[in-house]
Amino acid sequence: MKIPKLKVNIPFRKIGSYILATITMITVALGSIGLAVTLSNPVNLWWSITPIKTPFGIVGYTIGVEYLELLQSYYWYGIAVSASLILFGYAIHIRSLKSLYEGIKATPRALLYSPVTLYRELVEFRDWLFEKIEYLNSESAKWRRFFNVIKSPYSLLRSFGLSPQLAIALLGIGTASGAAVGVAEVIEQRSFSNGDAGIYSAPGELPDEELEKRMAWRKDNPSDNTLRIVVGNTAVETISITDVSINNYTNSTLPSGKTEALLIDGKTVGIDIGELMFDRVTCKSLNVSNVKAHKIVIKDNISDGQSIAQTAGTQRDLRISGGYDMAKELITTGSRFDRLWLDTDTATTTPKVNKLILSNIVTKSGTCELKNLNLGLLTIQYGTFGHDQNFATKEFVVATTTNATLWEVSDNIEVLLTEPATQ
Repeated sequence: MKIPKLKVNIPFRKIGSYILATITMITVALGSIGLAVTLSNPVNLWWSITPIKTPFGIVGYTIGVEYLELLQSYYWYGIAVSASLILFGYAIHIRSLKSLYEGIKATPRALLYSPVTLYRELVEFRDWLFEKIEYLNSESAKWRRFFNVIKSPYSLLRSFGLSPQLAIALLGIGTASGAAVGVAEVIEQRSFSNGDAGIYSAPGELPDEELEKRMAWRKDNPSDNTLRIVVGNTAVETISITDVSINNYTNSTLPSGKTEALLIDGKTVGIDIGELMFDRVTCKSLNVSNVKAHKIVIKDNISDGQSIAQTAGTQRDLRISGGYDMAKELITTGSRFDRLWLDTDTATTTPKVNKLILSNIVTKSGTCELKNLNLGLLTIQYGTFGHDQNFATKEFVVATTTNATLWEVSDNIEVLLTEPATQ
């Protein structure tokens, strides 16, 4: 007697098909993305779209660039792995490499026998593409007209002498710290004299695009409102920064990982400065270290505890000349920043500035630092340094690593102080 076979409808085959399809989709997508990224190395594209705000935090420029550099360092391995993922995904989908080969081999024949179908698909794609291009052109024209309307009152307010931040605030475009990127004109015309944040390569009046890109300015910290001056091979006659508030206004914070509100740092090569005027500056604390000067004048300052070591030195009097190629001046006045930072970049020779003026500056939360400098004359006068109302902690320190041929120290008084109120 023949026993009939029982037909059982088991859904596991369908579930398996779904799993294989999912694996195919994931592997092909990963392989395609990996292949495209490895071949194109989209550093400029990544720069243009970062920072990316997500519910889990901000994706900055630096982390993506590290992965791109890793892919480029293993270029052919990246291409091989990506291509293998694509082939593996399609092999799973087709279930055999033989079928995959036959499908690839049949593709030219399908194109050969279906020219009309191919042409129609190309026409449809062409029409779709031109439709999108026309739409984007029309939208671009609308946005251009919109920004032209917006920037007219901004230009008028700036012509009256208002700072960029105040002009933006009066127009209601945004906050003083973050709205500098809200109007096209502000972005297009950022400059040192206008008091705009950014990275400037002295003596450049406009922000240095290459430095801002390489240093990921605002990309890893989108709200960064730092004024940074990078001095290099070109000697500068005068850098003057006056009437400035640093991290002392509503919604301002120090950039992530930074502790100095004001930093003048010559790093390893130092900076030659003929005269440094540090006048009427308010700091949580002021530290002067690794400075060699011909003459140091410290007078009429008040501090919440002070330690001024007058170490003898042999530095000659110093003034800077640069002849025809010397840059004249970089001047800004009446602005607000999260941080003020002047240093060198990759200089192998000592940068030179004849006169550096820092006057009527109020800082908050971070310290003020002057270090690694070679000076003709350093004057620190009428400053206010302190925050904790405790003379035991020294808020005004001139370290023993600072020395001068001549010292003039007078009328510096210890006073119990707190930090100034937010403006």
